Amino acid sequence: MAKFSQTFLQGLLQPSYQEGLFTAARGIGQAPGLQRQQQQQQEEMQKLRGMGAVERAEFMAGRAKTPEELMQAEAAKTSAVKQSSLESLRGLEAARQAAKTPEEKLRIEKIMARVAVQAGVDPSTIAGRTQAEQDAVDQRELRQIQLSDKQRQQQEAAITQAYYAVPEKSREAFEKNAEQSGFGNVIDELREDKKRDELFALELANASTQAKENAAMRKAPLPDSELRARINESNIDPELKAQYISELNDIKQPDFEAGETWNPGERKLAEEAMRSLNTAVRNEVGREIARKSAIRTDIRRLEQELTKGPSFRDIEAEKAQAAKNLSTYNPFTQPSEEDIEAEAYRLALKTKQDNIEDLLKQRRFELGEQPLPKEVPEEDEEETTELTTKADEIVGL
Repeated sequence: MAKFSQTFLQGLLQPSYQEGLFTAARGIGQAPGLQRQQQQQQEEMQKLRGMGAVERAEFMAGRAKTPEELMQAEAAKTSAVKQSSLESLRGLEAARQAAKTPEEKLRIEKIMARVAVQAGVDPSTIAGRTQAEQDAVDQRELRQIQLSDKQRQQQEAAITQAYYAVPEKSREAFEKNAEQSGFGNVIDELREDKKRDELFALELANASTQAKENAAMRKAPLPDSELRARINESNIDPELKAQYISELNDIKQPDFEAGETWNPGERKLAEEAMRSLNTAVRNEVGREIARKSAIRTDIRRLEQELTKGPSFRDIEAEKAQAAKNLSTYNPFTQPSEEDIEAEAYRLALKTKQDNIEDLLKQRRFELGEQPLPKEVPEEDEEETTELTTKADEIVGL
């Protein structure tokens, strides 16, 4: 014990030993402060890990001690806001594409346009995106409709041309197949005209047989009454019908009651004229069937369009009137954007539906299904073409 004490006292006399003791004592005194500092650093690191990029940038800006550190923190915040906005845009675009209705897509698109400014993206690249997609869909549908209409018209023309030449034993199967393929209305009209055609052919054949059996042959009349009935009962244009009747009247037959007879060769010429006239009636009936079919196609397209809402452009065009209406309804309240949007949609929808209903009435009048109001004049060919153009504009053609 005495030896340890002596050694200790000698050590105290050495400067280096004394300095070591002082350092150790100072370290012991500072230990609690260092522990608190380390704990604070750990807590800050834990908070930073839980922050988003924008929050971390704001935190660093608050801790900045020099202008350089503050500028670095602000630059980091700007970059973080832009990156966050870009991520939001991607999420909004996914939500827009998944939206079920065009109205919902447009609502999200407007939000995207506002977020685009924060992301440094030109908002004009977003505005109109939904309408452009809808236009593309409409164009695809239009091309499909046009292709379908063209194919149907070609098929109807082929059916009309082939119908009269189909052998009698195959006619029933031909008609059944055509009806099952959706051409029942064409078959109905062709079947009625075929009956008239067969009646005239039969009467003409009977007249020829009778003439041949008649030794004189010059005393056998031609069946002009049957051809006259076929012309009158056909669904062709009234002016053309009158022209055919006039041509039939020009085919003169002898006054058999007064004792007149056919001169040599006159009967054959008269038969050929009647056959030619009957063929013209048949062809015109086919064209009339095709015309009505095209009108029915227009009606189907218009009825389909009647179930759809107005386009984005139509809604935009009605916004000024919508704002004016809402201000008139309640002059003491400024209408909201949503209220203006809803009123503009209602106005655009009503305008579209009214136009389509007018066109449907005109088309059904052309089919003879319903009369037009008295103040509406009967349309000629040029006016009908204008109506078709107007109908095409409504359905986006």
